[in-house]
Amino acid sequence: MKRKVISLFLIGVMAVAVLAGCGKKEEPKQTEAPAQTEAPAETEAPAETEAPVETEAPVDTEALTEAAEQAVNSLAEEIKASVPDGDYSGYRIGFCGMTLNNEYHIILANAVKKAGEALGMKVEVQAGAVHASVDEQLVIIENYISQQVDGIILVPAASEGLISALQDCKEAGIPVINLDTQLDETTRTTLEWDIPFYGTDNYVGGQLVGSLFADMYPDGAKVAILRGVQGQTNDADRYNGFLSTAGSGVDLVFEQHANWETDQGYTAIMNAIQSNPDLEVIYCENDNMGIGAYQAVDENGLTDQIKIFSYDGVTEGLRYVVDGKFVCTCAQQPIEMGKLGVINMAKIFMGGEAEQYIDTGCKIIDQPIAADTLATTLEYAQEVEQ
Repeated sequence: MKRKVISLFLIGVMAVAVLAGCGKKEEPKQTEAPAQTEAPAETEAPAETEAPVETEAPVDTEALTEAAEQAVNSLAEEIKASVPDGDYSGYRIGFCGMTLNNEYHIILANAVKKAGEALGMKVEVQAGAVHASVDEQLVIIENYISQQVDGIILVPAASEGLISALQDCKEAGIPVINLDTQLDETTRTTLEWDIPFYGTDNYVGGQLVGSLFADMYPDGAKVAILRGVQGQTNDADRYNGFLSTAGSGVDLVFEQHANWETDQGYTAIMNAIQSNPDLEVIYCENDNMGIGAYQAVDENGLTDQIKIFSYDGVTEGLRYVVDGKFVCTCAQQPIEMGKLGVINMAKIFMGGEAEQYIDTGCKIIDQPIAADTLATTLEYAQEVEQ
């Protein structure tokens, strides 16, 4: 199991090493060829020889493997130091993610899987096809119950709609920990179950983006907002938080729910530009929609006019900040969420109590710090081994 984690990390490390080795090489200076002299009669000119082929320096796989092992050992030490002593090898966690078609949720799933495996647990990973796959999550949770997993870590596809499956978890005595998107108050009240939650205070995150907007546009600007899935607390909090600090200078000329999806973000902003050619700012509630928005802005030749403020901190979003395509992204802490989910589930397994609520925080990532943040995030962004 340890070898699987090492392999997963090694892929990320080698990918970065290869990219670093693909920079443009300096061409050797050409020297002037000596003047040709006439070959003596009946003397054959020497055969031309091929120039030696340049080869890349060999990758030091031993060093990379050692670095991967050190990272795995470091994670194991961190997790073990945070949980009660005990043998966790017989425990199995079912992770029910929102989707694995979004890098943010891939990072979160990998964090849960790596942290669980660092304790010797078995971690199953399943998720819906798209962000709003509530019906699929109902099936996944019921399957975990029938498989008699010891605990479920959940990133709900919607803040409501999972009551029936969660009620079955409660009756089966299977503990649930909620990450990233908080179940709504109605769900918790109906279940009469205080399910622990660890995630970003998205209202505060929205406020951070709104404050940056207010600083950059003290005289106001025409703004479009791309929103997530209607009804999710993350969508409402990021939206209301932004408006609470962006100030009266927000001239909101367009808003649309693009459901966290790149293609829907692209289509929405193409429409926004057509109806508002003087648009100045787009606030995107996640990086996926932001990427689609930038594509639309770029195709219309408006990258100097329209500036994009984004949210999430996935690797492509961070690259967009590095390249100046986004003003910023508000980075959540999915790696920390995943670790905390496993740590607190381990406490439950050993007869203790989980922390009820943890705000994992968020941070504005602008161009000066984007590259360093990207390097850390890449480790967890590889495809999840299921």
